[in-house]
Amino acid sequence: MVNRRKFITAMLALPAVWRARSAYAAGDAAPMLQRAIDEAQRSGRAVMIPAGVTRVSRLAISGDVRLIGAGRSSRLLALAPGPMLAIGRAENVAIENVAFDGAGNSPGGEAGLVEARDVANLTLIDCAFEHAQGCGLRLERCGGRVERSSFRDLSQSALHSLDAKGLTIADNDVDGCGANGMQIWRSAPAYDGAIVRDNRIGRVRADAGGDGPYGNAISVFRAGGVSAHGNVIRGAAFSAIRFNSSSDALIANNACFDAGETAIMLEFAFEGAVVSSNIVDGASTGISVTNFDRGGRLATVTGNVVRNLTRPLPQGGVNAGVGIHVEADTEVSGNAVDNAAFAGLMLGYGVGLSDVIATGNILSECGYGIAASVAPGAGAATIRDNRIVRARQGAIVGMEWDRVAAPDLVTEAGKYPRLTIVGNDVR
Repeated sequence: MVNRRKFITAMLALPAVWRARSAYAAGDAAPMLQRAIDEAQRSGRAVMIPAGVTRVSRLAISGDVRLIGAGRSSRLLALAPGPMLAIGRAENVAIENVAFDGAGNSPGGEAGLVEARDVANLTLIDCAFEHAQGCGLRLERCGGRVERSSFRDLSQSALHSLDAKGLTIADNDVDGCGANGMQIWRSAPAYDGAIVRDNRIGRVRADAGGDGPYGNAISVFRAGGVSAHGNVIRGAAFSAIRFNSSSDALIANNACFDAGETAIMLEFAFEGAVVSSNIVDGASTGISVTNFDRGGRLATVTGNVVRNLTRPLPQGGVNAGVGIHVEADTEVSGNAVDNAAFAGLMLGYGVGLSDVIATGNILSECGYGIAASVAPGAGAATIRDNRIVRARQGAIVGMEWDRVAAPDLVTEAGKYPRLTIVGNDVR
């Protein structure tokens, strides 16, 4: 909350040339604004960014300071390539109600329109990051909050956080990114603890191609203890939420629409995940907890609603149209899956099956209700008390990799002693 008395005092304390900066509107106001920032760092006063467009080249913050705009009508417009604002080595930096407009200039590669490094408590509230050839906001080793801000028309990612130290990303709007939406990454596997909640993210592309590193609305890589909840995501080229090699994940209460590949994915080396109470409508695969061969294991997938899994894989390949796919040490219970072209539940793939329990799920209008791996070397699974309604090709089938080896596992279960199949209701 802005203290209005301090707001007015700080504004009056600034040089008159800055408060009446209209004469500089057509030129580079960076030198004048940089002097105001430097003075504010020494004095402890805030810097007031006036309404209107202020054209700047490059600015730097190297100490504690606060920048406050007059709503997003306070717009800083980039005059040159490179980060418009670089923030480094500070305890407390706050920026409120300021729009950063790249004007189509490139900060270079995956650099950010605004960059911050080693800021213990960075607060960005009601800001905008727009029209840049690069990332909107790039953070390294930062803690703090990014809230109620917008990210639009960015060739790379909206926000890239590397090695965060207690970061909350909440109530933001993202629309139109060429790589990923929110990236929570670490340089090596470790606890991160970022919270990504209640954001709206749309139209995330994968301009660089590939089979999943790009095109994800929320991308978490090697970052443990990350929570993604309450987000509304539409139109991600690959995944709405993708955790890669990230243990102790919490993914809950998200709404994911029109994903190009797997809507919610946990992959590669991770241990521990809760995937609960999410809605998925439109994807190739709804939820996937996979890569037991790389150490991916230990999860619960409960209470999700997953529907309309009919899209082909964007990179090509088989096994598109799966509601929920899990592999190891995972319970799948209380989910509702509807209209999965291949299978409502897919338990394991090849030898990648170990100690899975599928119980109390409702699977309707699917190709197969449940497809479980019976390939040589596959492990144990329990399939109990599920309701399977109008499975077009078979209720419970056994798969050897991509081939149906057992068209009716209910009658053939004796051939596969590692499978327990009991109490399922097929209609």
